[in-house]
Amino acid sequence: MNSKAMRNRFSVIFLMVFGSMLLSCEKVIDIPLNPAEQNIVIEAVLKDAPGANYVLISKTGSVCEGQEYDQIDDAEVIVAGSDGSSVVFDHITEGLYQNDSFQTLPELTYSLTVNIGEATYTSSCVTRRKPEMDSLSYFMLTSPFADPADSLHLVSFHMLDPVDEDNYYLMKIFRNGIVNSGYYLGDDEFINGQNFDAPFFGSEAKPGDTVMVEMIMMDASNYRYFTGLSSTIDSGPFSAAPANPPTNIEGGALGFFGAYSTDSLTVMIP
Repeated sequence: MNSKAMRNRFSVIFLMVFGSMLLSCEKVIDIPLNPAEQNIVIEAVLKDAPGANYVLISKTGSVCEGQEYDQIDDAEVIVAGSDGSSVVFDHITEGLYQNDSFQTLPELTYSLTVNIGEATYTSSCVTRRKPEMDSLSYFMLTSPFADPADSLHLVSFHMLDPVDEDNYYLMKIFRNGIVNSGYYLGDDEFINGQNFDAPFFGSEAKPGDTVMVEMIMMDASNYRYFTGLSSTIDSGPFSAAPANPPTNIEGGALGFFGAYSTDSLTVMIP
């Protein structure tokens, strides 16, 4: 088992940031909208690995009528980089557009253009430097007298946050190749330039499980999108009617465009 000296002060503060914003990935697009509104919804994710990039385009029906989203299959999708690159994302199926060879590079500005009929939707996003986790560790949560086959283990990650810059992180947990339904979101306001450790509560693993942690470094506009989305999802039953969720896409569409740098580590629970 890997181990590192705990920096309790920074670990606790960072865990509070991450733990208070446990979101459901399945709710990124499927959230309440203002009644009777019909909108284009764009979910565009670019990463630094071929095959990990996609653009999903759909159109909402009337929320009052309970209609499902209609997939948009005739859009033109173009991604351009500040290094002069420009690629087309081809339609694959049911509102999904991809380019299998594309991958982001760190510290570049990427622009997204989506043409649907006479309407044009645009957005831009800056990739950050590539993040780097030091290691993963784990410890047993359940009683040592319990059946080992039923024991649960809590996985933690360890990292040195880059100094003198604002960093925004999103963490995804995969267990045996399947992504967990929640993800963790946080910034480095209280741990800038420090070593820190944080466990993934709610993502416990069993003996024999292989756990992969993906760290995504995002820009400030994406961080605002996800924190705003969390507020929309967490609205109580007696809250005011929900506003449409935040977006970093111009032209009247909902959704988000993210261009990310990533790191990942894997550990097997014996």
